[in-house]
Amino acid sequence: MAGNETDDTIPIGDELLAERRGGPGSRMPDDMHPAARSIIHGIDTMSEWVGRIVALLVVPIMFAMVYEVIARKFFVAPTLWAFDISRMLYGMSFMLGAAYALMHGLHIRADFLYRNFEVKTQGRVDLVLYIVLFMPAMIFLLIAGYDFALKSVMQGERAGDSTWAPVVWPVKVSLAVGVALLLVQGVSEILKSWYAATRGRWPS
Repeated sequence: MAGNETDDTIPIGDELLAERRGGPGSRMPDDMHPAARSIIHGIDTMSEWVGRIVALLVVPIMFAMVYEVIARKFFVAPTLWAFDISRMLYGMSFMLGAAYALMHGLHIRADFLYRNFEVKTQGRVDLVLYIVLFMPAMIFLLIAGYDFALKSVMQGERAGDSTWAPVVWPVKVSLAVGVALLLVQGVSEILKSWYAATRGRWPS
């Protein structure tokens, strides 16, 4: 981790980059436009709560795995549903929690150069990449994901690689919803990046 500091208290480090950028519990700076403050606060709060709720999916995943191990090892009675339940819920939690991860900077990023940039440069880099790459990609994925999910719902699609053959449309719907949440969170990140690019500090 680099030892540089952007202020008196927060060192630059891979895992700390997002912490300097606000969040639902942060007070946005007074010189930020009121509309931008409201939008960032509303979007970040939504992503925070969605992430917390989605985190609860780990409970049925754990239950399914523990039940399967006990049934298989102690009663020689493996289930047909445990593996399907765990992979479906894991996929749903992965997609629905993506916006939460973006807000908290939990996605992998090659920032060994970026973290040593001046804040204005970081803001400009993020702003360009969000507008040029991230948002168009999310819009494309949302359109494709919507069609993907709608077709699955209309067909009542079931898993063809499983003896249990559960319905899979909830997973495909969560894919589209997760992309939509990412797209909305991208608006918040663009506003934060704009502030950093113009003010020379992140809104925290």
